[in-house]
Amino acid sequence: MYMRSIFKLRQAFSVLTKYTKDHEWIKYDTQTKIAKIGITDYAQKELGDIVHVDFQKVGLVFKTHQSLGAIESVKVAADIYAPVAGEIVGINEDLKDSPNLINEKAEETWILQAKVQNESELDTLLDKQSYEKIINK
Repeated sequence: MYMRSIFKLRQAFSVLTKYTKDHEWIKYDTQTKIAKIGITDYAQKELGDIVHVDFQKVGLVFKTHQSLGAIESVKVAADIYAPVAGEIVGINEDLKDSPNLINEKAEETWILQAKVQNESELDTLLDKQSYEKIINK
């Protein structure tokens, strides 16, 4: 039991969460070097009811700020931009049939997984406190 608690604690500290001014989040696992990318709760509230998510293909090598797909809502369509450069290694297949999962738990529902090309790019992104200052202006 004690070892399991230590493992969970170590796992919790191995994920670095950052944000963009465009309202994407990235959760980077420092052990696996894989990031999950999604949109913030603020973004999903602004979009309204999400009805469709378009993805780029697994294997795509992308640059920072490149479009990785789009989210369509009843109000508008919006691009998902890459917070850092990398390669898509997975997409959230659940969103094909249930894009509304983003509305339900935006900060937990990842859209795609990526292998980050340059870990130091994460330092250019916002921490939670800095992001919250932007959205609460």
